Amino acid sequence: MKRVWEFGKLFLFSPSKAADACLKKEALADGLKLYVLLAAAELASSWFNPLSFLDPNAPALPPHGLGFWLRVGMWEPVLFALSVIVTVLVLEWMRDGWLPLKTATATLWSAIPVVLSLRYVAPAMALGKGTTIALLAAWTAPAIWLSRSVPAGRWRKVGIFLLGLSAIELVTLVLEFATVVPLRSLYGFYAVSFLTIGWLLVCVGIGLRKLCETSTARVVLGFLFAVLVVSVIPPVAYLLGLMPMEVLKIVLYV
Repeated sequence: MKRVWEFGKLFLFSPSKAADACLKKEALADGLKLYVLLAAAELASSWFNPLSFLDPNAPALPPHGLGFWLRVGMWEPVLFALSVIVTVLVLEWMRDGWLPLKTATATLWSAIPVVLSLRYVAPAMALGKGTTIALLAAWTAPAIWLSRSVPAGRWRKVGIFLLGLSAIELVTLVLEFATVVPLRSLYGFYAVSFLTIGWLLVCVGIGLRKLCETSTARVVLGFLFAVLVVSVIPPVAYLLGLMPMEVLKIVLYV
């Protein structure tokens, strides 16, 4: 665990060195251990829901057994794997070329699943399951084409770097438990949330810039587009009948 701690500490204080560490043979194992710790902590947080005071008008979640929480936990690696795929592909698209054009096309591509997910919050906009599947298939076509140009090594090093970001999320989660929960402070929750976002973007801007050999602006924009796409995957999975409503509520709101 000492090596894992040293690996995670690089993401907290030295993103450039963290990028270099991602190239080492043992980095994948270290990153996976960090991710497992974060996933376990987030699952425990969802189970006990210590932040329920943030929305006192929200309906109380019904009690669930261990089997239900294992089903929730099984979605964690699936969503993370999808986040790696989307992030690598968007970064590959954004890494060169005329930035305004690349940004506009990435915005358009990212908007498609967002529009589809609106069916979740606005059932009147229903397109039908067959139409949704057809649109998603068309949406993935350029991604499949783009994946052919991604060097094999980039999948690994970007994936490891995203695993390493778990260190930042772990620290801010502990900070949340240590400050926001005892104080029951809504503003404290906002402060920790903004700290987490800012810390992640700084680390991504420095570290992935080095790994992808491109500019900070391109990396940060690509990362934000990827986060947007990944955030709407659960509603789309629900609409396709892949994720139960009870699991979706946990993934989205807890």
